[in-house]
Amino acid sequence: MEIAPILRRALTRSNGGTAARLSLVPGTLHTAALVPSDEAERLSHLAELRVMDTPAEDVDEGIVQLAAQICGTPMAALTFVDAERQWYRARVGIPVTEVARGRSFCSWTISDSERILEIPDTAQVNWFDTRVHGPSSPPVRFYAGVPLRTRDGSAAGTLCVMDSVPRALTAAQRAQLETLARTMSTQLKLRQDLRIATRTDRLTGLPNWLQFEGQFESAKPARGVVCFVRMRALTQISSAHGFRVADGLLTQVADRLRRLAEGRAFIGRIKRGLFLLFFPDLDANAFAAMQATDLSAELQAPYTVSGLTIVCPVHLGFAAFPDDGRTLDDVVNAADAALQLAIERDEPAAFFDKSVDAAASAHYRLEPQLRQALERNEFVNFYQAKVDMASRRIVGVEALIRWVHPERGLVPPSEFVPAMEATGLIREVGRHIMLRAVADWQRWQSAGLPAPRIAVNVAAAQLRHGELVRHLGEALSAIGGNAAALGVEVTESVLIGNMDQAIDVLTQVRALGIPVAIDDFGTGYSSLAYIVTLPIDEVKIDRSFIRKIAVDSAYRDIVGTCVNLARNLGLKVVAEGVETREQARELLALRCDHAQGFLYSEPLPADKLALLLQRDGPLA
Repeated sequence: MEIAPILRRALTRSNGGTAARLSLVPGTLHTAALVPSDEAERLSHLAELRVMDTPAEDVDEGIVQLAAQICGTPMAALTFVDAERQWYRARVGIPVTEVARGRSFCSWTISDSERILEIPDTAQVNWFDTRVHGPSSPPVRFYAGVPLRTRDGSAAGTLCVMDSVPRALTAAQRAQLETLARTMSTQLKLRQDLRIATRTDRLTGLPNWLQFEGQFESAKPARGVVCFVRMRALTQISSAHGFRVADGLLTQVADRLRRLAEGRAFIGRIKRGLFLLFFPDLDANAFAAMQATDLSAELQAPYTVSGLTIVCPVHLGFAAFPDDGRTLDDVVNAADAALQLAIERDEPAAFFDKSVDAAASAHYRLEPQLRQALERNEFVNFYQAKVDMASRRIVGVEALIRWVHPERGLVPPSEFVPAMEATGLIREVGRHIMLRAVADWQRWQSAGLPAPRIAVNVAAAQLRHGELVRHLGEALSAIGGNAAALGVEVTESVLIGNMDQAIDVLTQVRALGIPVAIDDFGTGYSSLAYIVTLPIDEVKIDRSFIRKIAVDSAYRDIVGTCVNLARNLGLKVVAEGVETREQARELLALRCDHAQGFLYSEPLPADKLALLLQRDGPLA
């Protein structure tokens, strides 16, 4: 097979509109790896992708296998090229995981992100060792690589195929290889976008809990002070002036905290009006004497937002590391307890006091009342409809617990569920919810109604103590084992505590025929790794993203990324907290599967939900 003695660019395009094909010949392939002019930016982007030395995902393996099949080659790989090496993230027919960058053709492919690099006979390249994968491995006599374009400039890696004999790809094979590479590039960009969205607070740009936790672990501090900051009047400001003013206030709060923390602390936004700071290498007494007062005064100084002068009081909770907690979780819990104490006392700030843990005390004071309520059947199930986006018909419901107090009437779950979780009572109440759910489901079915699947929420204690599968089995047995009656929903915070145990328990749940959904997806703990690892069927996008989807393109992009990712992984997508027709239209355009929210129905007792089922028509 003859190759011209100089560089040849054949700008030939197939019917599929493929990018230009670039053939490099012996005289133009130097012995040293080509270093792109934007190498520093390229390596920085590669680091941001977080793909080096990480396990391949199913989609990676599938694309590589498909590339080998389409091109009829015994070898194919998804590669990434760092400063020193070419690393195979996924591979077929290749016995090694990496080769030196200077010995690889991929180091040339990445330099031109617009073109395929094809070497019909590698033996004519004098510096290339055809036994690059080892003396006992098949020789590499043919190479074709497509750059993975995830940014403007040089590529981070390639999708490449290799053969042990000289050859050339057909135009159709090149076109399909390029299509696969574009698909892989899109997947990489989606993963990066989702990682950024789930590690960074969109409004303020501050780290969320997951990134804050990573910063703490990387710093490995010997001591320090944790501070919770809670904006007291945020809800009232939003009600009085609108959410945009409240958002503007939060942005300015974040800016003030950055200035206060610059060079001395790192900071995160945990949820809407709650910020978290850690001041490393500070003594708690010195911090209390010198900085705590200044922090409070700075945050309570007037803000100017949209021409309005606004004052927003704060509550601060402080705890010392490691005196009040030897792990980040423990010291943050201590700071949270201090914050609750400040709130209860209506004081600007409080330090953690081991003798007065206000939150835990309140929970345990409530426990006897909760046990009595359980004995008296005061806990009831309400159900909120989940609808198909296209037809707006009910496809499922979520069971939501309510407490019908003999004196106070209907008590909201925020007032008693945390106490149930803290005291462990949630395990027994969770079983009660399941049994009530299947009983209601059977009544609907016996009445001739189209009884929808009921999703029950699972708490950390139910997973941790291993009773969930047994309780679900008991509930199904009560209705003859019909698994169509139940589903389960688990929040990200529950999963992240013990991933291995979660995988084991949820695998058993699905073995019962019960689907599993991830609730509140994207609220701070999200990780692409767990989505592909856990045995799940559905993700529920948190209402905080849905709320602004019709008014903020950034939120629409986040939701679109989540929907696309879930669809690529074969998961159903549910949007939580849908309240307006505009939100519904945006979600329908993004091809979201299902929705849940007040637009369709508020949570209803079983008899009132039955009336909705009788209508058997579209909601909203």
